[in-house]
Amino acid sequence: MTLKDLARRFRNFWRMLGKGDLLLSMGAHKYYMHILYIFILAWITILLSLKVDNTLTKVEENKVALRNLEIYHAEKEAELVRLHSASTAVKRLKQLGSPVTLPEKPATKIDKR
Repeated sequence: MTLKDLARRFRNFWRMLGKGDLLLSMGAHKYYMHILYIFILAWITILLSLKVDNTLTKVEENKVALRNLEIYHAEKEAELVRLHSASTAVKRLKQLGSPVTLPEKPATKIDKR
């Protein structure tokens, strides 16, 4: 095979490819259903891969949101504990002008007999 024949075959290859005759000359029309099936499978695989990526992105975003909410919850819980302490209660009662204070002696228990 000479260089001239090789160049002619190369030109014919590109010409057939441009016209769409390449697959017909190779006999691919016999396998049309198989090619279509493979194309559909590839399309479904790509679609599912994109869906999985979207789901993983949402999971990561939700993890960040959950961490932020856990921090917010811990802050609120600490604030609630601080508000329920006796010293805070006394300060708030004084601010409100209430005469109520902490007891000076412990409570006595009355037994019913």
